[in-house]
Amino acid sequence: MRDWTIRVLLLLLVAMPITMEAKEKDKPLIYEVSCGGAAKQGFFFVKEKAGGDKKKIGDNILKRCAIHGVLFRGYSGGGGCISQPPMAGSAMVEQQYSDFFIPFFRKGGGCEAYATLIEGSMQVVRQGKQYIVTGIISVSKEQLRKDLEAAGVVKRLNSGF
Repeated sequence: MRDWTIRVLLLLLVAMPITMEAKEKDKPLIYEVSCGGAAKQGFFFVKEKAGGDKKKIGDNILKRCAIHGVLFRGYSGGGGCISQPPMAGSAMVEQQYSDFFIPFFRKGGGCEAYATLIEGSMQVVRQGKQYIVTGIISVSKEQLRKDLEAAGVVKRLNSGF
């Protein structure tokens, strides 16, 4: 009986990290992106709105959403802002270079280095069972473009001529 109990406990200890890893997998980013105002040259101000099940969504998720939005969605102008097309061109680029973008957008993958949350701009609102987090993110578009061009993911601006 004691042997059986030890085996069951060992099995549980081995299986527990596997289930915890499955729960902590990165979920797809669900967000809205819009212009957050005029920024100095080389930067975008992006207003990010992300939803989640937890109150503590955090600024890192807003940063990842902002970078993803600048790369693959762009945003429309209005209110003193100029429309910005997606930096990568289309969402197909994300699938085409998935070996680069999957680790890039993971937690701690490096995309957060190109974005900064504007202090005091983050707001959390509860809507039903979800929390909606809004914030204004400053995105370093020039440095992001340079690094993606160096990696061969985004075409250089002068390559079309």
